[in-house]
Amino acid sequence: LDGSVHIQVGTLSKAVGVLGGYVAGSAVLIDYLKHKARPFLFSTSHPPAVTRACEEAIEVLLDEPERIDTLWENAAYFKEKVIRLGFQVAPTETPIIPMMIGDEALTFRFSKALMERGVFAQGIAFPTVAKGKARIRAIITAEHTKEELDRALTIIEEEAKKLNILD
Repeated sequence: LDGSVHIQVGTLSKAVGVLGGYVAGSAVLIDYLKHKARPFLFSTSHPPAVTRACEEAIEVLLDEPERIDTLWENAAYFKEKVIRLGFQVAPTETPIIPMMIGDEALTFRFSKALMERGVFAQGIAFPTVAKGKARIRAIITAEHTKEELDRALTIIEEEAKKLNILD
């Protein structure tokens, strides 16, 4: 892609596990963004410790590529099981699995019920997503074991049935 991609944007939060993000491009582009991009104008640089944590996280990914394979295996496993339970899953090419609920209040009740049982799956609603498109987002990692994913899936199914989200 050298020469054909003019701007690369990436995250250092969910993808790398630290925080922030980056924009890479030509010196002219970066200079323009520094002076004209409102989000950049009102931001500040990372503290050195955060920058170092980002570097270390990237080193781990480069040194241990099997973690990336495990991440995608876990995400595919969880997504398949969630769909089998009966959830509509928004199309995604990430290890963040969005289970569509629709009703905002119900979404947050569901998220709270899951949290009370030890499953962190965040409720997302307007204005983050369109009205009527509220969802629960489960973030799958390479560190999850199949047993942990299965336990979470059991709890998700039980709580969804209690709230009449699933039959």
